Amino acid sequence: MDWIWRRFVLFGLVALLSSLFAVPATAAPITASESCHATAAANETYRDLRGAPQSWTCQDSRYDIGPESLFLRYRLTDLAQPRAQSLVTHASKFSAITIWVVGEDGAVRTARYYPATVRHLIAGPMMVLPLPHTASRPRLVAVRIDQPWNKTIASEARLDSAVEGTGWDMGVIVAMAAICGMLVVPLLLNFGFYIVLRRPFVLWHIVMVGLMLVQTVVGTGFIHIGADPDAATEIAISSLCFGVVAASGLMFLLTFLEPEALSPKLRRVLIGCAPLVMAGGVFTALPFAVLRPWSALGVYSAVSLSICLILCGLIDAWRRGSKLVPILMVGWMPTLMVGVYRIGSYILPHARPTESVVVFQLALAAEVLANSLGIVIRFLELRRERDLATARATELEGVAGRDALTGLWNRHSIERRFNDLFRLGYRTMAVIDLDHFKRINDRHGHAVGDSVLKVVATVLAEDGESCAIRMGGEEFLLLLRGPGGAERAERCRRALSTRIAAAVPGLGHVVTASMGLVEHDLSGNLDVEFAVLYSHCDRLLYEAKRLGRNRTMRERLTGFTPDFQVRMA
Repeated sequence: MDWIWRRFVLFGLVALLSSLFAVPATAAPITASESCHATAAANETYRDLRGAPQSWTCQDSRYDIGPESLFLRYRLTDLAQPRAQSLVTHASKFSAITIWVVGEDGAVRTARYYPATVRHLIAGPMMVLPLPHTASRPRLVAVRIDQPWNKTIASEARLDSAVEGTGWDMGVIVAMAAICGMLVVPLLLNFGFYIVLRRPFVLWHIVMVGLMLVQTVVGTGFIHIGADPDAATEIAISSLCFGVVAASGLMFLLTFLEPEALSPKLRRVLIGCAPLVMAGGVFTALPFAVLRPWSALGVYSAVSLSICLILCGLIDAWRRGSKLVPILMVGWMPTLMVGVYRIGSYILPHARPTESVVVFQLALAAEVLANSLGIVIRFLELRRERDLATARATELEGVAGRDALTGLWNRHSIERRFNDLFRLGYRTMAVIDLDHFKRINDRHGHAVGDSVLKVVATVLAEDGESCAIRMGGEEFLLLLRGPGGAERAERCRRALSTRIAAAVPGLGHVVTASMGLVEHDLSGNLDVEFAVLYSHCDRLLYEAKRLGRNRTMRERLTGFTPDFQVRMA
């Protein structure tokens, strides 16, 4: 049945992934007749580049943010296209953006924007820069981006026909909002799991899901519904989230799989690399201008290292026969593939850098859901293992804590449980010893003596509000709670003679018992140790033996509050 359940879960995950990726496409931007980009030093102008055609790259690749400035140029000759009124690009750090618009009449208009003056969209991680107005249709738009921190500020730039800019369509917005909601549910479930099952992998998954939720809110632009952070703050938050999520993923893998699923060497590597992966996110979040050309490489390098280690861990665990690898493979493969695509498109010179936000967020949601189901399966397995271990421990404890002859608790078990029983109200202790028991063994043999001890155990165990213990030999102990404990113990002692005579005939004499009993502070809060109370009872038992046997000696201990404590209260 276990393999059927696992296949059912895997089938459900595949169906879920298929449904998640069925999302409407985003709105198409204005298509320029020619789109080119070029890099420039701080002292170079657009006029300088206009006379140097070899400086321009008119392909959607080879973006470079190493120099101080990055130029974009759009030629608009297709009159069938709507009029361009704004520039929309991925929200990223920059120091200034200058836009020149040349109308069909030759008029030139200029606008300059700074991080504090651009407007961020709610429907996507994009910022909008309105084009300066010209009386005639624009035929050329030139853009200068000073000190860009990420290639996507150029590669994902596009002209838009709306002054306020166009973000995602409603289908994508609904999908992204649904992802935020889907991340909240596993987060709450994980908190519940951690309360019940305090395992490290649940805690690491809480960290992963919580920061994924933060990154989703920031990375989709939904943060601008209630706040208005600048692009630098958004990038810093996202980078820190990516770094910590990637490091937490390593620790989750390490603690989620079965203990024997990873080699000791690989386990040490995962633990050692987790802080290094986290440091990559911190590097990208640093605001120092000297780091600008390599800033994005910090988090990409960290995530690349994390992906490699996760794949090595999955392969190693699969080779060692881990049953949890299929769940992790289904959950992590979409995220790993999208991550590799994003990193490759950014690093490879002939690729177009892209954030692939929509697909990446869908992959994250699939990962969280798959891992949450994996946690449920792992939780059930651990609970089953714990229940089996508890049952076995209870069984072993019962065997070790019971007297083999009578089935009563032995001295070792009652010494360990005494404090708990005392707090539950078992405050009357009686030590019972059979009189002249050695005569029975000598005259009738040990088998008859064992039969007598079994009868004593049966009689003492009949009181539902008492615990009967065989201390050794012919000595027994009773712990009683409730009203009339001393009287009930005395009735048990007196009943022994009749019950033994009826159950073991032919003894030739009446078997009696002596008892030492202490009622300890029945209505107060006076504590006592087992050894102290037992020594009181043993002393009273010795006194009963000395006075002729077949009797009970009893005492009552009562706690009280001194007068000066009452007055101070």
